[in-house]
Amino acid sequence: MLSKSQVKYIKSLSIKKFRTKHNQFICEGSKIVKELLEIQSFQIDILCATEKWLLDNNHLLNSYSGQLVQLKTQDLKKISNLKTPGEVLAIVGIPEFSFKKEISKKLCLYCDNIQDPGNMGTILRIADWFGLPYVFASPQSVDFYNPKTIQASMGAFLRVNHISCELSKLTELFPEMTIYGTRMQGKNVFKHDLQKNGIILIGNEGRGISENNAQLVGEWISIPSGGGAESLNAAVAAGIICACFKNL
Repeated sequence: MLSKSQVKYIKSLSIKKFRTKHNQFICEGSKIVKELLEIQSFQIDILCATEKWLLDNNHLLNSYSGQLVQLKTQDLKKISNLKTPGEVLAIVGIPEFSFKKEISKKLCLYCDNIQDPGNMGTILRIADWFGLPYVFASPQSVDFYNPKTIQASMGAFLRVNHISCELSKLTELFPEMTIYGTRMQGKNVFKHDLQKNGIILIGNEGRGISENNAQLVGEWISIPSGGGAESLNAAVAAGIICACFKNL
């Protein structure tokens, strides 16, 4: 059984300031947790699961050295963020990612003040689909370890490096990389000459790209509209633009 203090602590990790303070986040669901155990690149500190899940996945626990807690389904509900809790929940350490020289040769995404965790998770999933190894985000964006972001990423956070930083830091470290900004007056992304490396800047859901980051844009591109909608969802726009770049 988990103590009351443990339940309170696990629930607190649903809030960003406590994730930052304790450098831990929550993962829920059998698929994601099994991937965590298989790849072994994230440190799992506490694993809470039903007896059935533990028996069915015993082969994955041979090298696991963290705390193991067997719980009944009703006890998992007390610590779950899901409407319908699964059979397993893990408390995972937040890893440290570094800025490597290889970034300059890659195509990357940068999220400028993205606020919706579903969008952030979907953007990670898009990067994973198209083989983009890095997604960056402004410090003002929803954090990568928000429980809803983790769920929406469908495990992509395990395979895509994700770093919170100012865009200006990236331009200082990698001045040779072109920053591609998206706006209605930009050049048609389907016809414009694109490079195979660079940083695609995705703006806020309502306000678009911030003024400070707009000053760093080297090329403005747009997705031409054929209807009456004022704008595209941020994650949808990211998917379309990534497809254009990867089709070079």
